[in-house]
Amino acid sequence: MTALYPWLEALHLSLADQLRQDRMPHALLFSGNPGLGKLALAQQLAGTLLCNARLPDGQACGKCPACAQLAAGSNPDFLYLTLEEDATAIKVDQVRALAGALSMCAHGQGFKVAIIAPADLMNTNAANSLLKTLEEPSDNTVLVLVSDRPSRLPATIRSRCQQVRFNTPDPKLAMEWLSGHLADAQQARICLELAAGAPLAALELAADGVVEARRERLGQLVDILEGRATALDVAQSWSKDEGLQAIRWMRDWLMDMLRIRMTGQRQEIRNIDLADALDGLARKLDKRVMFEQVDRINRVLVAGAGSLNRQLMTEDILLAWAAGQ
Repeated sequence: MTALYPWLEALHLSLADQLRQDRMPHALLFSGNPGLGKLALAQQLAGTLLCNARLPDGQACGKCPACAQLAAGSNPDFLYLTLEEDATAIKVDQVRALAGALSMCAHGQGFKVAIIAPADLMNTNAANSLLKTLEEPSDNTVLVLVSDRPSRLPATIRSRCQQVRFNTPDPKLAMEWLSGHLADAQQARICLELAAGAPLAALELAADGVVEARRERLGQLVDILEGRATALDVAQSWSKDEGLQAIRWMRDWLMDMLRIRMTGQRQEIRNIDLADALDGLARKLDKRVMFEQVDRINRVLVAGAGSLNRQLMTEDILLAWAAGQ
C-alpha cells in the first residue's frame, strides 16, 4: 500500500478510529481544494475497508487476497465511477449501474466500496439516482464522494454524507514534502504559493513548467507596452492557453500591481518571484487603468469563451492593455 501523504495522517487516523469503533458511515464526502490528496485518501480508505487482515494502525496489510485483487484492479467489491472518455458529466446510466452493483452481496468477507470522483460533475438525473442509494444503503457498503466543489452537489446529497474537509497543510510541512520532490527550493516555494498551498497541485505546476511560462507571459506584456510586440500577435499565442490561463495570470499580476501602488509595499504580493517587474509596471500605469483591466478580465472569465470567441476576447484585453485604457 502506498504511503500516505504526511498532511493526511490525522484524517486517516480519524477514519480508522471510526472503523475500529464500528462507526463507519455508509457515505462520506471528501471535499477541499484541488491538489490536497482527496482521491488518494479515498483509495487508501477503500484498501483498508476491503482488507481481510488490517494492521493495528488501520492500514491495509497489502498481502491478503483482497489487497492483491485491489492492487491488480480486479477486486469485485471495489467500484470507481468517474467521467467516461470525452464526457463532461457523470451520467445517470453510470450511477444506476453502480447502484445495481452495490445492491449485490459482497464477494469477500467485508465491505463493498465505491468512489465517485469528481462527484460534483454528476448531471441532475445522475445525482437524483444516487440519492435513492444514499437513502436506502445496502449493508456493509461505503460510498465515498470526492469533490473540489461540493457546493455544486445538491443539498440533499450533501446532507446524507459525513463531510470530511481537507484543509491546506501547514506551509512548513508542505514545503518539506515538496522539497523532497523538487531540487530547486525557490521553484518549490513559488509553485506552492501559486497552488494556494496545495502540495500536489504545486508539484504538477512544477512539472508543467509553469514558473517559466509565467515569466514569459509577463515579459510579453512588457514587450507590448514598449513596442517590441503587438497585442494581436501576443493574443494569438495567449488564446491557445487552456482555460485562458495567461489571462488569469494577468488578473493576478494586476491585483499585485494595485497592492504595490496603493501600499507602496511589495512584501505581501502573491507573485513574489515577479516582484521587480510588477513593481516597475505598477509605477507606470494609472490605478484607474488597472482597475478597469481587472473588471474587463473578470467579465471575460465569468462569461467564458468558446474556441471561436477565445481569440477575440484575448485581443480585446491586450489591445486595451496596449492603449493603456
